[in-house]
Amino acid sequence: MNQLRYIRYHYRPRRRKRKLYLSIFLLLCIGGGVYYSIFYVDFYNIYSNFLVLYRNLFGDYGFLEKNLEAGNYNIVIHEGLPYLEKKPNNPRLLRYLGESYYYISSSLTEGEKEESINNAILYLRKGIALSRFDEVLTKSYFILGMSYFKKGTSYYELAVEYLKKALDAGYKDKGISELLGYCYYKLGAFDEAITYLEKAKDESPKDVTRLYLAHAYKDKGMYESALKELSFLVEGSEDPAIVEEAYAATIWIDFQEERFDNVRKNIEYLLKINPGSAFAHYWLGNLYEREGNLLAARKEWRETLKIDPKHIGAIKKLY
Repeated sequence: MNQLRYIRYHYRPRRRKRKLYLSIFLLLCIGGGVYYSIFYVDFYNIYSNFLVLYRNLFGDYGFLEKNLEAGNYNIVIHEGLPYLEKKPNNPRLLRYLGESYYYISSSLTEGEKEESINNAILYLRKGIALSRFDEVLTKSYFILGMSYFKKGTSYYELAVEYLKKALDAGYKDKGISELLGYCYYKLGAFDEAITYLEKAKDESPKDVTRLYLAHAYKDKGMYESALKELSFLVEGSEDPAIVEEAYAATIWIDFQEERFDNVRKNIEYLLKINPGSAFAHYWLGNLYEREGNLLAARKEWRETLKIDPKHIGAIKKLY
């Protein structure tokens, strides 16, 4: 009995030492792990990779949409392109990037602007093509149409195609009718131009809309309708450039209709507004030519060329 007690008492310190060593070892392991984690493990990179994996796996790109709505277009492009590399056929990613490239192009110049618009067109067209048939694409159609519009007159047919798709799909924008009217006018489709410009005038009357409507009527040969719009601009517009162009169009119509007294009167008004108007001097020369006063006519045509050396009408008259 005494021997048992002795044995139990005698071995107790050894067991305590083993526990102490084990505790120290565990503390060293934990400390080493913490040290390694702090100095050698990139938790942010691990988190970022996990987040990318999650978003690609479940198609969760809501953060890009929020940044797009907030106007953070650079963030959408910077953050979205790496996702697009992994999911090149994801229509949502393509549309977000396309819209961002379109919007950011307004703050760029020359080559960078052209490249941004081209990227917008590329991503939007692909995004539309890959979208499901039941998806609402009205905004994508509108942005794509505007992208083509920004590229210039050579692309107005494509601009019209996609702007009309947006309008037919129910896209709400007061400027879309004006844009369609302007594009149709530049394409020489005056009937369509008149239809959309009349609609734009009713939706949001602006002087520039009335001016292009007047030009469309004029080029269509509907002079009375054109003069009605031009008269409104001459009397009511506060924009000197628009008033000057309205007078010029009125002079042209009156000359065709042989209302020469009106032509002279309007030329005088136009020269009061802008003594350096090449148009006014050119048509005053034509008026003198009709009256048989070639000396005065040639003087006005030379004055025209001083103001505008590339004026085709004056060059033909003098040479």
